[in-house]
Amino acid sequence: MRLNWFSPLPPARTDIAHYTARVLPALTSLAEVTLWTDQQDGDQNLTQEVEVRSYRLDRMPWVELNRADATFYQIGNNPVFHSTIWQISRLHAGIVVLHDLRLHHFFDDIFRVQRRDLSSYLAVMGHYYGEQGMRDATECFYGQARNIGYMAEQYPLTRFAVEDQLGIVAHTQEAYDALSSDQNCPVVLAPLPFAPRNETVPTKQAGPPYRLIVFGYIGRNRRLVPIFRALAQLPERNQFKLDVYGDILDEEDQLRAEIRSLDLKEQVRLRGFATEARLDEALSQAHLAINLRYPTMGEASGSQLRIWAHRLPALVSRADWYATLPADTVGFVRTDENEIADIQLRLREFLTDPRLFAAMGERGYQLLKDKHAPLIYSERIVEFARYCQGLRPRVAANRLAERTGALLGEWLSPHGVGNADRDVAARIYEFGAS
Repeated sequence: MRLNWFSPLPPARTDIAHYTARVLPALTSLAEVTLWTDQQDGDQNLTQEVEVRSYRLDRMPWVELNRADATFYQIGNNPVFHSTIWQISRLHAGIVVLHDLRLHHFFDDIFRVQRRDLSSYLAVMGHYYGEQGMRDATECFYGQARNIGYMAEQYPLTRFAVEDQLGIVAHTQEAYDALSSDQNCPVVLAPLPFAPRNETVPTKQAGPPYRLIVFGYIGRNRRLVPIFRALAQLPERNQFKLDVYGDILDEEDQLRAEIRSLDLKEQVRLRGFATEARLDEALSQAHLAINLRYPTMGEASGSQLRIWAHRLPALVSRADWYATLPADTVGFVRTDENEIADIQLRLREFLTDPRLFAAMGERGYQLLKDKHAPLIYSERIVEFARYCQGLRPRVAANRLAERTGALLGEWLSPHGVGNADRDVAARIYEFGAS
């Protein structure tokens, strides 16, 4: 089977690039894969494993794309990495791998920040959410009452991101349940894959001080301020050292000011971006990871899988996908006013019995091996791609029917159109479904 795979690639600073690198060895054992990228740089190891093709939106080799049996599009919330991929998916139907369930941040950046296109934004919001959605969208567009967090929760715009596609790969049960009611676009649930790099149990320096770690792409939802305050108010705080690895997406100056005001300069270090090798080393030496996310975008966490790959225990927010994790593999932290108290409680529990937390990390490692193996994932999505092949004529007919109806509306007066647009659309649909 021949597959096109549109995705950011390493060294792009997104875990979706690393996800592609992780799944590729298993995927290429089952199918012939072509990677498509608009990056100027790329991991040279990947070019040795598979064909890597560059593309531009205005110069797409559509004939070559059509030679493949299926095309996979990686869609996440960062427009830097996914805007062009989404635009190509609108022109060439394929299978969307949905890395975030709530995508309003993505479309807000496209319509408001990049294009300053209120009319298109309102048209989309009106189509999916009616008059109330349009009113809230107007307020959000002009920076008034509705903020982007509220909009993402109330109006995720996920269906717009997968409109007229052949299929959807969901990584979480929440995403699968939200999208599987649409019978015109099949959905498969495939838990996010991750393979441990080696089976060796890491040897750590004995504490105290015990090493805490936060890593990834650090935005407000990573809850650094509550973590800092919990640590500052903890009488046992000198028994911990916290390292934060990763790009801080906003308010780095405020975070550094918070560290100074809480007198945490001896306990907290903002380490910045780390290479994969450096981050693996830091994880192997850590005693406890803190992987809080609130609000989430409905995503599964590649970071959590990486934590388990190092047999490392973790604290997670009791929200969305994280709340579905087995209680013996993570330590839960509530997302309400009890957040700081819960962080402190878990840290005290760790000091009381570090071995209990070490066992938590071991159970997470076993869950990773049992449920998140790249080969199982690859087998599932390749089988799904074979099923979706048969849907191409129907999706093409749907698009042609919509376009024909729109053109009739432009050519004829409302009185002259009558039922012609529906009649023509129905005939086209019957042709594609036959």
